[in-house]
Amino acid sequence: MSDGAQAAMPPVTPSAADAAVNERADAGADAAGNADRSHACQRLPVWDAYTLIVLAGTIALTFAMPAASDHPVAASVLLAGILPLYLAVGHRAARTGADDTPLAYGYLAGALALFAAASLVTGTAWYAGFALVPHCFQLLSLRRACTAAMVVNMVPLAALLRYRHESSVIMIMAAIGVLGTVCAVFLGSWIDRVITQSRERARLIERLRSSQAEVARLSHAAGAAAERERLTTEIHDTLAQGFLTILTLLQAAERRMPPDDPLRAAVEPAIRTARDNLAEARALIAARPPVALDAAPVAEALRRLTATFGEETGVEATYGIDGEPRPLSPAADVVLLRAAQEALANVRRHARARTVAVRLAFDETAARLTVADDGVGFDPGNAARPDLGTGEHFGLLGLHRRAGTLGGTVTVRSAPGEGTTLTVELPDEPAAGTGG
Repeated sequence: MSDGAQAAMPPVTPSAADAAVNERADAGADAAGNADRSHACQRLPVWDAYTLIVLAGTIALTFAMPAASDHPVAASVLLAGILPLYLAVGHRAARTGADDTPLAYGYLAGALALFAAASLVTGTAWYAGFALVPHCFQLLSLRRACTAAMVVNMVPLAALLRYRHESSVIMIMAAIGVLGTVCAVFLGSWIDRVITQSRERARLIERLRSSQAEVARLSHAAGAAAERERLTTEIHDTLAQGFLTILTLLQAAERRMPPDDPLRAAVEPAIRTARDNLAEARALIAARPPVALDAAPVAEALRRLTATFGEETGVEATYGIDGEPRPLSPAADVVLLRAAQEALANVRRHARARTVAVRLAFDETAARLTVADDGVGFDPGNAARPDLGTGEHFGLLGLHRRAGTLGGTVTVRSAPGEGTTLTVELPDEPAAGTGG
């Protein structure tokens, strides 16, 4: 080989090893999967362009420096073969996000063979190492990448030995190769440690975020528990005690009445209502479902509620079911029961209705409760503005919120003199224990 070949052999310390190890940090996720592998795949086009530029530049130098090449065409073909091999095999190895895969070994072995063959016929092949060394750090673990980088740097030096040069020239080129290998290994090792520390920091940050989220969740739960405890105490000290007092007074009055006293017809429903509401208050205190749902499914609870309402008010109350009844979630049962209670309570207080119809419908996607009366009706727009003084319309507002938590809807159709229809629709969801 001529002196031009010697001049074409630069020191191989590919600074791209820095970027390659960063790319390996993106593409080669650790065993715990904490690295962002998708990010590496998104950056592969950058490496494609880099590899193409390096190989194209090396081929251009091969023709631009004919004195450094014995067979420039053959060398160019060999060097050009590295690019499709990288795109076909190296790409797939990088996309796996793992180090030391069979694909990685296959690509690097093939690329090294082409590189070695090109080095035998042109001194400019050494420049292709700027592409191969980063690939080593991109696809292999640190120790194997360092070994592969050393091989890439030593192959052109071994090819140089086939030419008879002065020993001083060979020693200079050997020193350049060793220096290039040491620099690549040093930079690769240092950057790998930096990346490892960055991954550890990322893991710690993620754990900190998880801990903060858990603390926030627990704080919310503790706040909710404290508020529930406060409300439980208030309910016990006010509503429950009030219902108990009313019940006691009504029962005392009933005992003093003669058996044929016509007032008994009014007192007995009042006693039953006070007893039921006392039981509801105690259920709230004990965090149990409504009493009406303890002994029967929601369809039966609604039937009993409608029948009781008709008996107590004298309103013609009817109840019906459309579709095939099926178990609903406990939360849906509570929403439907509370909706019926609220609607019937409004009929009792305001509607002056002669008839009321309660219907529970089941279809493939939802459960629907409808309560319709022929009373005096009202303006639904006013129901959107609860009265803080009288407490009116708070029940409808709470019903909207209850249904909303389950993804349901509440619709009120009414107008003065035209009666009222309340519809609550809840999307289907499996009941606990049904396996649906």
